[in-house]
Amino acid sequence: MIKKPEFDIVLWGGSSFVGKLVAEHLHQQYGVDGGLCWAIGGRNKHKLEATRASLGASAEKLPLIVGDARDRQFLGSMAENAKVVLSTVGPYALYGKELVEACATNGADYCDLAGEIPFIQEMMDVHADQARASGARILSCCGVDSLPSDLGVWALNEIAQKQFGCGLAHVTTEVKSFKGVFSGGTISSLGGMHNDAARDDKVAAILKNPYAICPPGRRSGVTQPDIDAVRRSFSGAWLGPFFMAIVNTRVVHATNAHLDYPYGTDFTYDEGWDLGGRRAAGFVAVISRMFYRAYRSRPMRAFMNATVLPKSGEGPSRKAREDGEFEFHLLARTRSGQRLTLVVSGDRDPGYGASSRMIGEVAVCLAQGLPKSALSGGFWTPAAAIAEKIIPLLIENAGMKFALLTETGDLRFIDSELFGSDALNGGESRNKESAIQ
Repeated sequence: MIKKPEFDIVLWGGSSFVGKLVAEHLHQQYGVDGGLCWAIGGRNKHKLEATRASLGASAEKLPLIVGDARDRQFLGSMAENAKVVLSTVGPYALYGKELVEACATNGADYCDLAGEIPFIQEMMDVHADQARASGARILSCCGVDSLPSDLGVWALNEIAQKQFGCGLAHVTTEVKSFKGVFSGGTISSLGGMHNDAARDDKVAAILKNPYAICPPGRRSGVTQPDIDAVRRSFSGAWLGPFFMAIVNTRVVHATNAHLDYPYGTDFTYDEGWDLGGRRAAGFVAVISRMFYRAYRSRPMRAFMNATVLPKSGEGPSRKAREDGEFEFHLLARTRSGQRLTLVVSGDRDPGYGASSRMIGEVAVCLAQGLPKSALSGGFWTPAAAIAEKIIPLLIENAGMKFALLTETGDLRFIDSELFGSDALNGGESRNKESAIQ
């Protein structure tokens, strides 16, 4: 008889800064004694107890799981007892490999905030067979990198198919607003990737390949736009490099490949930061190159980490998180020549407040909204695995909005019934100034 997992979700890294925010969201949204059975885990019992205490008296029964991220026997036991393991412990290339192995081997679904392309490719290549055999669904990039981009392109393609009977030829994502403090973990992960690429030609080749995390056999395709260049979008906006584009573009193409190319085998995608003009875009491009060049130097990296960069485990105040926001405009050209613009926005600091709610809802979706019979085990992108189910949860519980931008400049908001006739033809309209509220 197959043992039933004790927990719907185990939040691994529950005492980290982001882990605490995920715990706060799960507690506020689902409680402890309700329909969601969850626990927090990590290596330090006292810190986990502090996380639980911070949630208030109603969380006193929240279970704690204490163990070491390098202990394969412990991780295997934890994975056996969880439907889903949600990990906030990064950089994942340093601290996450054994956990992915444990989940893939023992059939536990897994989600993380990794934006580390070489790590994702390695885990896929090493553990895909185990995940398929055990039924484990493994999802990375479940925060602001890369849900807005990944789900936005998927939604645009569905809308284009319904409205025009054809798919997408090209999408450019213009980042209009990204108000918040960059995560120390994100900077460490991105800087680490570029540092490794400077020292290892294999890592460099992975980072240069826009199809790097597609399934094996599908890791090549048509030439993609240069996301590091200053360029002009077909909307007329000047775009500079957006630091998360190296991750988001790879995830979008992986979704296309996982779903057997609904966007087409010649689909192209890029994204950049709209900073108001060519000069500002060029300035960001120069600063980006200087940052990554400096980060490759060990003394400079140590200096920046000690003096100017946010540190892993630290984050902004509650007020700063709640004052943050993001807004992405996804501009699509369909295969028959029509134009569509989808606005994806959120009402929290993207690196912390928004991402913590996003990944919490992804874990809930895997645990309660997606039976094993609905999706086979293996490595997936969020959109390829759960797009239809996760978008309503993000709209209802995570402060996200999806809206078509009309020719008159109004936003037609898509409700949680994503592709019903009301959502596409008669949904709530507002002026684009109110995209984030």
